[in-house]
Amino acid sequence: MFQGFPAGMIIATAVAAAAAVTAAEKPAHLPTIYVANDNCPDYTWGLTEAATRRALADLVAAHLDEMTRTDGQRFECRNRYNMAVTQEAICFLEHYPQRKEELIRRIREGRLYVSSYFCNTLWGMQSAEGAIRSFYPARRLADEWGFQLDSAQHIELPSLPWGTASILAGCGIRSLTVPYLDYDSTLKGLKCPPLFYLEGPDGSRLRVWFDQWASAKANYTQGRAVLAEESAPNEWLEHYAALGEAYPLAAILASGTHGDISPKSAAGARVYADKIINFNLRPHRPATIVNATFDQFWQAVDEAEARGAKLPALRGCLGHSWELWPVSLARYVAAMRQGERDFLSAEALVALAAAVRPELSESTQDARRRAEWCWTMLADHAWNGTDDANRRHNAELRRGWGEELERRSRELTDAAWTALGGEPEPGRLTLFNPLSTPRRELVRVADVSGAPCGVSHQGRPIAMQTVNEGEQTCLYFVSPPIAGFGFCQLGRHDEPIRTNAVLTAGRDALEGPYYRLVPDAITGGIASLVHRPTGTELVAADRGRTLGQTVYFEGQERLLTNVSVEPVACGPVLARVRIRGRIDGTEIDVDENVTVYAELDRVDFDFRIRKPVSTGQQRLCHAFPLLGDESVLRVAAAGAVIRPRPQPDGDLLPGADPRRFAVGEFLSVASEEIVVTVVPWDAYALRLDLGPPMFEALGNDQNYREVSRDQNGETEFRFRYSLRAAPGDSGANAAFGRQPATPLLVSAVPADIGQRLPRVDIDPARAVAICLKPCDEPDRGTVVRLWETAGRTGSMNVGLNGYRAAYVTDLMERDQRRLEIVDGNVSFDLPAHGYVALRLK
Repeated sequence: MFQGFPAGMIIATAVAAAAAVTAAEKPAHLPTIYVANDNCPDYTWGLTEAATRRALADLVAAHLDEMTRTDGQRFECRNRYNMAVTQEAICFLEHYPQRKEELIRRIREGRLYVSSYFCNTLWGMQSAEGAIRSFYPARRLADEWGFQLDSAQHIELPSLPWGTASILAGCGIRSLTVPYLDYDSTLKGLKCPPLFYLEGPDGSRLRVWFDQWASAKANYTQGRAVLAEESAPNEWLEHYAALGEAYPLAAILASGTHGDISPKSAAGARVYADKIINFNLRPHRPATIVNATFDQFWQAVDEAEARGAKLPALRGCLGHSWELWPVSLARYVAAMRQGERDFLSAEALVALAAAVRPELSESTQDARRRAEWCWTMLADHAWNGTDDANRRHNAELRRGWGEELERRSRELTDAAWTALGGEPEPGRLTLFNPLSTPRRELVRVADVSGAPCGVSHQGRPIAMQTVNEGEQTCLYFVSPPIAGFGFCQLGRHDEPIRTNAVLTAGRDALEGPYYRLVPDAITGGIASLVHRPTGTELVAADRGRTLGQTVYFEGQERLLTNVSVEPVACGPVLARVRIRGRIDGTEIDVDENVTVYAELDRVDFDFRIRKPVSTGQQRLCHAFPLLGDESVLRVAAAGAVIRPRPQPDGDLLPGADPRRFAVGEFLSVASEEIVVTVVPWDAYALRLDLGPPMFEALGNDQNYREVSRDQNGETEFRFRYSLRAAPGDSGANAAFGRQPATPLLVSAVPADIGQRLPRVDIDPARAVAICLKPCDEPDRGTVVRLWETAGRTGSMNVGLNGYRAAYVTDLMERDQRRLEIVDGNVSFDLPAHGYVALRLK
């Protein structure tokens, strides 16, 4: 027996009791069904952007009208509405600015719910920082309008990445509802209770409503289903009663009424309000139906827990089911990933420059928020469409958002360098490391005509090398060690540098002090890759593929033919071979550069794909057969590093899709002796159902029915990967996952720049910073967010130079406590695999 539903759930008893009371009363012993009015805010799925924003605004307006009309009704019959994304509030104010105070009043009254998510994101392809930024608009409204923000809704996607628990809990969000559409997913096999605590990798807990039965029954229009037929509430009551102790409360949630947003959505507001009123007027109703917000349902859960109800706790990932759809617009995904990294680099430079030019935070605020908007909207899930015209519209939006994000990142970087002052000094370069990890990094100067012929650091010359790259001649060198968020000033040096030959490049081998590679002139991949310090062969020869091999499928598998291998560079900095070929039976040309370095411990793969437009169901993959079958694969994805196998060997809960994953910063393959870390710069879609791990770089076979089949007409693609092997655990290699794809920022500024700016020193063996940014309110200083990567709970020290105050905040910058700065250091507790944010003044 449990709260509200006696064992066996005798409906007849409840019906008889209901008959003895008047329709104006709510019998205390009747179960409650919370019908949550909402829509599925598919941004531009089936509509233009303008039509979408108008439809969202009109729907909110219609529900506000219904609130006024039903104010005189009893509590459960008063109309309420749930804005499934914060964007709905923004769209409403665009079209109905005169009703702003009404909107705010209804939110404060609890009649209008605001979800924490700005848009309907592909949350499996978001980075942790990207996910956090998608909550910022809601947090700003909550602060300005004075309402609580402690629950979230994420609608439609049949997935739940494990890192969501840590991210939302760190943002102060306690509860999450996930009504989903079981399409193109494996969740028919889901075996978990409808209501549970999801425990994140760091031990944080998020209360989750993720109901397989309700979503299979009615997708994300469960409230509509309950109201559709007179007998429907009985069916729902009987189902939950039969769950016994797996559902320990009398409150039932039926999420969703309107379905996909359309210009006709607003007309449904009165329909659903009246259906609820009429149901509650029945003298023999089996339950009370509440026209509800999600917060009301969670309050009922709070009350049940206070009475002793125990919700089960789960640890693990519920997969990434739809997050691979954007491979159908692969060039725009690559732009999104690079744009995110460039924006974060620009923010870090702005944050430090603002320490000496405080006005910079305020003057760049609008540009930073607009860039953040583009970044967030690029994660919106409508990378598909209802027809060719709609798919083209959605593709063009994403192309434009990516271009704007990149443009604004450049403008912010330029503004920060300008704010640092001084005139450019010919022949001098200043390097900025926008990551928290100290490193040496490759510097590429494309415009050789304006570059110094030689550079030095502290009077010592640095080896440089020119490389012909198509029509460009580029200059390469490796920087001196640069501290995390640190600067390095280089001077001019005109004398040539003599170095011993440590690199070799030929058709049969590419070799440096760290790696020896043997190209395969048949497959176009790498047949052997030996980690020279340990002598370990990294390519698993028994996996049926070579490393980096291009595999194309369009009705049948097609491989590279007419392969040529030629050395194209060998000098004091790098050695490179070019591998060329054409996919058999097609006009798809593959041009790949493979590079090793004299002073950098990594191998870089750079694929240029020229592919004519085609629309048949297809995919183009790059194979990564690393180590052996006994190795352990880990994937950094959506705020967590997961083992992408079913439990207990991996981290996937029953029902999660084991075939495909959205990779964030890196994947690693670990044996007992060595860990190989792969950083995908541009591709992200990992396939584990095609033999060895493969990145599907581009294709249209993920939801072929709805996605763009022609890559929006794009024919030129670039996919880069970096690889490093090292003894030790995979956590120690997490820092490398951010380095190759995040270049140093280069400019010419006064030589004393590093001495004039504050410093933040983070132990890279314990944590990495996922951002360093100006506070959202310009006068509050700087925020740095950390991710624990060593898997160790305990005290963490951060060195601070130039800051006079430090606070621990939640992940949305709300102060929690002040830290004492002792000898330039602050100390705080950091859970294993967890996140923490600091505000610095």
